[in-house]
Amino acid sequence: MIKNRMKFSVMLPFVVFSGLAISSLGAHSKDDSQERAGNFSILTYNVAGLPEGISSSHPIKNTSMISPRLNAFDIVLVQEDFSYHKKLRSKAEHPYISGPGTDGILGDGLGRFSNFSMTEVEHVAWEECYGTLGYANDCLTPKGFSSATHEIAPGVFMDIYNLHMDAGSSPGDRAARAVQMDQLIAAIRKKSAGKAVIVAGDWNLSGTREKDLALLDKLLTGEQLTDSCRSLSCGEERIDRILFRGNDSIKLKAVVYKVELDRFTNKKGKPLSDHDAVSVVFEWEYTGE
Repeated sequence: MIKNRMKFSVMLPFVVFSGLAISSLGAHSKDDSQERAGNFSILTYNVAGLPEGISSSHPIKNTSMISPRLNAFDIVLVQEDFSYHKKLRSKAEHPYISGPGTDGILGDGLGRFSNFSMTEVEHVAWEECYGTLGYANDCLTPKGFSSATHEIAPGVFMDIYNLHMDAGSSPGDRAARAVQMDQLIAAIRKKSAGKAVIVAGDWNLSGTREKDLALLDKLLTGEQLTDSCRSLSCGEERIDRILFRGNDSIKLKAVVYKVELDRFTNKKGKPLSDHDAVSVVFEWEYTGE
């Protein structure tokens, strides 16, 4: 797999999670003060950050308005954070912020904001894409997925993935997404076996296309993940999804699912991106010894 350079700021050094700490995710000390339960919020948002004139939105103006509104969420995963990352982070108050991967013309567009310490974010490019001049132009710059381990509470660790899959409905687009899904599954099995996991982003898997849903179900079934939208009977399935699973030590439950239609609009009520942001509140319980 081709790995993009890692870019981060103000993060907990990776060494903190090395050795036994990283191999025993979910384990904790026997200190009586250990937190046993809590909740946190996560947002996935395609911010339409292609250069002005190419973007389907107006990122020069809108990105600065998006920035302070991210502070309502503990973890924020953004896609298409291509050209205006400084504006996007300008009013964000999260202590841990990771910029997008930098390979290719525009990078991978995958940024992240967190109130929880995390390991250095690893960016991985897709091994397959479809379309350079046409078919959603997915090959113009390497998209892919990123991952990091977040410490939600002392001794409570979760692997969190952010992704942006190929767009489009042509046979070539569908074939590329199939390869990408296999690559994602292999990565989760290698890096996150036995761990609590959240996988979120712009999947470009339509809830009305049978072959797209088959790909999604392959991941859900194979990696024992749950779609937060489905678990809360949210209704219409969107291409922006948040999936999750707990493990032997951490119970993880989605309790609130929301499409943030009102939060990310301008004074005239128009959306700040060509995607709607989706948020989920999770409750967690530590059950390990």
